[in-house]
Amino acid sequence: MKIERGIHTFSLTAPCSYHTIQELRETQSHYVRKISGARLTKIISLNKYKPQGVEILLTQSIDHRSWIRLIINPSSLCSGRYEPLALFQAEHADLKQIHKRLKEIIKELDLPMKLKDFKLNRVDLTRNLYCKSSEEVKVRLDIFRKSEQLPHYKEKNLRHKSGERDEAVDQPLYANKKNQHSWTTCAKNCEFSVYDKGYELKKQHGITILSSILRLELRISRQRLQKLAGKGNWEDQLHQLSKDQDKIMDKFLHRLHQDFPQVVHREEAFKRIEKSSFQKRTKDKMRELVKKMSSCGSFTAARQKMGLSKKSFIQLLGKFKKIKISPIPLLEKFVRSSLYSE
Repeated sequence: MKIERGIHTFSLTAPCSYHTIQELRETQSHYVRKISGARLTKIISLNKYKPQGVEILLTQSIDHRSWIRLIINPSSLCSGRYEPLALFQAEHADLKQIHKRLKEIIKELDLPMKLKDFKLNRVDLTRNLYCKSSEEVKVRLDIFRKSEQLPHYKEKNLRHKSGERDEAVDQPLYANKKNQHSWTTCAKNCEFSVYDKGYELKKQHGITILSSILRLELRISRQRLQKLAGKGNWEDQLHQLSKDQDKIMDKFLHRLHQDFPQVVHREEAFKRIEKSSFQKRTKDKMRELVKKMSSCGSFTAARQKMGLSKKSFIQLLGKFKKIKISPIPLLEKFVRSSLYSE
């Protein structure tokens, strides 16, 4: 399977005065796409540079600090046009190009702050998985729905937009038929989303692509960024995150139990379990887990129904690693015999 890796979107923030934002609202009024919020705080979106890959959010508040946020699709900014599928590798030469273009935008808007005053607020580490068909995209998405329910994470209901992602360049899919085309789990400083990229592009942007792509996005923000990339300037942080992206993504997929080499039908799973050198008691537990994963909504639910401790469950999953298959079986209607992560 073809897999592309890189940074899809990142955002920079800087404090800004109430009056500066008011001036921007007035001078750039024909570029104001949306104003949300109520009473003492408003969020204004400027789309002047969105076709080039930069959307600007202005948070204007009377009783709190006001902010300016640059939401950047670096691949689009480098090319000067919207790039819906391209992923960015934060090499030094490319970062210099991003730096130069952002300085030009700040100067054109006559902002009082400098680019060095902006701090990295969020980064989307992304993978595009090129599948053989839209059916395979759906099957893989359904497999992700059965992920381990991580502590402090909650499955996100995407029927209503909220927060910064409302205005993000190339946002993931929110309002669709009961989230059939996306799955998201989120905590305070981290959010992981899997969605049908082709469906999202057609629904949100009116763009049709020939490829069937399942997109994985790990969105990291705030304190979590500093733990992973240090406290340097935003360019150094981006470079470090780009360098470590595989390690960061693989670690998260491992926590979800979504890093098994192969997914097969239940009968094939039973055959491989039977051919293994494990003891009969272990084989029985493995078969039980496969059956439970056919009906349970998640690894967590299956573990609880089997009455296993977390330690015993991890040990059981280790047996599946040795025979290189996932405990999650494919539905019988899916005609291919197996799915591979690579």
